Amino acid sequence: MRKGTFHFAIALLLGMVLFLSWNSEAAWAAELPDEIIHENNKEEAAENGMLRETVAGENNSEIGGPGEAEPEGHSLVKTERTEATCAEEGNIEFWTCATCGKIFTDETGAEEVTDKAALVLPKLSNHTWDNGAVTRAASCEGEGIVTYTCQVCRTTKTEKIAPKGHQYQDRLTQATTKKQGKIVNSCAVCGKVSRQTVIPRIKKITISGTSYTYNGKMRAPRVKVVDAKGKKISAKYYLVKNGKAKNVGTHTVKISFRGRYKGTVTRKFKIVPKKVSNIQVTAEKKGFTVSFKKQSRQCSGYQLQYAKNPGFSGAVKITLKQGLSQTKVGDLENSTTYYVRMRSFKKVKEHGKTRTYYSAWSKKKSVQTMDVKLICIDAGHQQRGDSSLEPVGPGAATSKPKVASGTSGAATGKPEYQLTLEVALKLQQELTQRGYDVLMIRTTHDVNISNSARAAIANNAHADAFIRIHANSSTNAGVNGAITICQTPANAYCGAFYSQCRRLSEQILTHFAAACGCRNGGIWETDTMSGINWCSVPVTILEMGYMSNPSEDRLMSDAAYQGKMVQGIANGVDAYFAP
Repeated sequence: MRKGTFHFAIALLLGMVLFLSWNSEAAWAAELPDEIIHENNKEEAAENGMLRETVAGENNSEIGGPGEAEPEGHSLVKTERTEATCAEEGNIEFWTCATCGKIFTDETGAEEVTDKAALVLPKLSNHTWDNGAVTRAASCEGEGIVTYTCQVCRTTKTEKIAPKGHQYQDRLTQATTKKQGKIVNSCAVCGKVSRQTVIPRIKKITISGTSYTYNGKMRAPRVKVVDAKGKKISAKYYLVKNGKAKNVGTHTVKISFRGRYKGTVTRKFKIVPKKVSNIQVTAEKKGFTVSFKKQSRQCSGYQLQYAKNPGFSGAVKITLKQGLSQTKVGDLENSTTYYVRMRSFKKVKEHGKTRTYYSAWSKKKSVQTMDVKLICIDAGHQQRGDSSLEPVGPGAATSKPKVASGTSGAATGKPEYQLTLEVALKLQQELTQRGYDVLMIRTTHDVNISNSARAAIANNAHADAFIRIHANSSTNAGVNGAITICQTPANAYCGAFYSQCRRLSEQILTHFAAACGCRNGGIWETDTMSGINWCSVPVTILEMGYMSNPSEDRLMSDAAYQGKMVQGIANGVDAYFAP
């Protein structure tokens, strides 16, 4: 019930009660003496509108006769206007007398309402509903409620909202190299999961090659990605950048993942120079020559490596300039096998620093240095002899003077030590021209080298032949011719070299006599020569002729004859080493 309607009903009821009470009290009061009413109920009668006073001996014609009175005025109570609603009637504004219960449309009580229907405002015919408010939202599976309110009477009504149904969608968590990912198919509204797919993490990323040889073309390694289950990951899930290169250097492949995967990784590969090709190695005297095909592109130079073993341990490295196609290596051991290989290199500036890239080594080549014989030449005697003694051989009990100054020419007066050095220096030149290595015991006269010391020089140098040049002398001025001297087979000190020394002596004497046209005096075998006894290499003593013979003395000092002598000795050396 609306508030206005309630007030109207209360006022109407109150009016009726007052009216009935007034009528009963008035009847009751008429039966009582006036003085009792006056004395005992004066106040109560005044409150109920029933107080009346009687004037003795006076009649009031205006109130209808003797003993009857009318109230002086209405006690009006206002009832506010109540608008009608869609569900209930309303009322107009009116006033009700609290004393008599009469109803008026004005506050002065002038316009009385005799038909209460005139007070009623009829209810409206239809509700005016608002747009409604969702008082319980529908879920994916449960119904919702929308409540509508009449904009006039505020009456409400409800309607059901059908369930929305699940809105499934995939939510991706990308896999990385460290963590697995997943695809969760769930409702976007309530979160209910329909299915879940695990994406294994990225386990291995490789490229098809990490080192390539420069060939003037672009090189592009292939990328392969495998997940934690060993399954290959499709290339659609990653993008490869900077995956091609041509020049020598280190290059970076950038692999950026996408789709089901995320993250970026890099892999590196390098391009090295071309191998050195067309290598030819030629043996030389104590060395070898290497020729090869030079490179004009992506090459800064070459590195040559050689060693006496195929594993190249302790190898020697030589750096060559880019423009070369040949080089010679010398000062090596005689008749020794060497292993040779080469590689090219390119210097590249990367990140502010210069880095050297090497090609692969070429196939190794082997070469044996030429068998160059070392001839040790001893120009006999010296300017001043040394008469102090030394053993005639290693561990010998007997001794001899260390070295004598020698004889001199009967015709020329030339000292033997001078003649022997003249011939020795010319022999050095001739043998060198013929490809021999030559070691000179002395090149001046002012020395002091004992016979054992001269042998030690030849021994330590591992000479292939030791030729000691002397001139002979005799008390008989008519004796002439050349001889050679070697040890006997029974020599206690160097008998093991007898056959080599005998052959060397034979070849030199034979060819010397033939070149000079002199008499061949034969080979003298003796174990008395300390200069032979101390030797551990093939040795011979050549007595070129007799300085005591004036004619032969003059010949040996003649330059032309010295040339013949040198040729004869050199021919003998050649014959000794001939196959």
